[in-house]
Amino acid sequence: MTIADSTPDTRTPAEILADVMSQPWVGDLFAELTERQQNSMALAEEVREHVVTNHVFLPFHAPMFPLGVAEAQGSRLTDVDGNTYIDSHLGFGGQSLFGHNPPQVVEFVREQALRGTGNGYLNPLELKLGELLKELIPHCEKFALLNSGTDAIAIATRLARAYTGKRLVAKFEGCWHGTGDVAAHNTSFFAHGHPKVNPFPEIGSDGIEPLTAFTGVPQLEMLILPHDAAAASKLIEKYADDLACVIADAACQSWPFTDQTIPELREVAQRCQELEVPFILDEVLTGFRFGTAGAAGHFDIPADLHCYGKVVSGLGLPLAAIGGKAELLEAAHTSGMPLTDIGSKTFVVNTHSGNHLSIAASYASLSMLRDAGPAFYERTEAKVARVQSRLADFRAETGIPLRLLGFGAFAGTFGFTARDSYDTYRDFGAAANPLGPAVLTLMLRKRGVYTLSMPMFYTGDAHSDADVDAICDAVIDAAREMGRNDFPFVIP
Repeated sequence: MTIADSTPDTRTPAEILADVMSQPWVGDLFAELTERQQNSMALAEEVREHVVTNHVFLPFHAPMFPLGVAEAQGSRLTDVDGNTYIDSHLGFGGQSLFGHNPPQVVEFVREQALRGTGNGYLNPLELKLGELLKELIPHCEKFALLNSGTDAIAIATRLARAYTGKRLVAKFEGCWHGTGDVAAHNTSFFAHGHPKVNPFPEIGSDGIEPLTAFTGVPQLEMLILPHDAAAASKLIEKYADDLACVIADAACQSWPFTDQTIPELREVAQRCQELEVPFILDEVLTGFRFGTAGAAGHFDIPADLHCYGKVVSGLGLPLAAIGGKAELLEAAHTSGMPLTDIGSKTFVVNTHSGNHLSIAASYASLSMLRDAGPAFYERTEAKVARVQSRLADFRAETGIPLRLLGFGAFAGTFGFTARDSYDTYRDFGAAANPLGPAVLTLMLRKRGVYTLSMPMFYTGDAHSDADVDAICDAVIDAAREMGRNDFPFVIP
């Protein structure tokens, strides 16, 4: 039986979840993973007694059956039980360019570690990285080097407030801008609960009601914009005198359809230019995905500040960057006389900002990307096109709505949606099936493919063509098995 032949499911999401989790085939899956990951499970419980911030303990995002990794090389992981996996997750995409521990990057960082000065010094390599970033991202005049994408977003908004003297920050509903206080307002729907259980707040004449997703976050001066370019532009015009900045994603995993996001974003960014409201483009996910100049360069999106993370790092060492107009970045730059900085500058640097080993890893990794040239992106796009073609054939054969949703070269997630694209963010949120990706992740695990808590697919030269085919084989085989067990692929 295909999905197209099945009758509509009238159960609530909670009833569907309870039914699926009680089925024998799911019990068998859990038993198999428990058996093969005994050491990983024990390690997770021991770490839990001491540390709360490991990624396997993330609220809203924690994986079932977390994996303890003993070794990583290229596209492969080996866990503490001796199992080997193709890594489809690749550090949330931060290591997707060339995989885990590329020898050229490792050797360069080793050389720096043997003779480097540590933190808090002026390092000649910082000049080289700054010059390389300017070469790769020519629309940015200067850069700030930070620790994470969350840092970049938080500090970009501070720079905008410092530059304008204003406090109100506007963001689009559903965009995930990290975990800072500004970002925590009206973030991705999965952090607020499924829309069919926790409905979206009303869209009013003053935008959308600001809601914090995480406990402990204060309500800030926020303007929450709907995903409607005309309506968002009107709100920005209405509050232009109070706005420090508008921040937006070119695309994100909770709204990954560039056919919808880019026209909206370009119109809003241009309106911000006309109104002289600083526009911040979050390129933590899209940076280096559409060529080295990111979404801004590929789609000609004007912005005052651009935030980078993930791919800008190397070896998984923490590094992020803000690039953009010098006049905004210089709000955190000394005047040359410390006493004259008082009351006229802001402070964004911490002990580990621009860590010397992170700079070394970034410089080596991005140098490899520069030297690879356009062929890197051609290879990656060809791999993804092959996956998309195979999934289209699979949907036509079975009616199972398995898709790879994502953008650029390449950030995405395998999942089950009735359509290839959705006209609105809210329609997509309501259509997303949170149970499907969770189960698919575990089904992939037993087939030798690792993702964290959802079936992410980040790729580049880390994966060979054979790796990509093996991931695709595993995804299709898992979906077939789910179909044989009458899995509810589409939420009613």
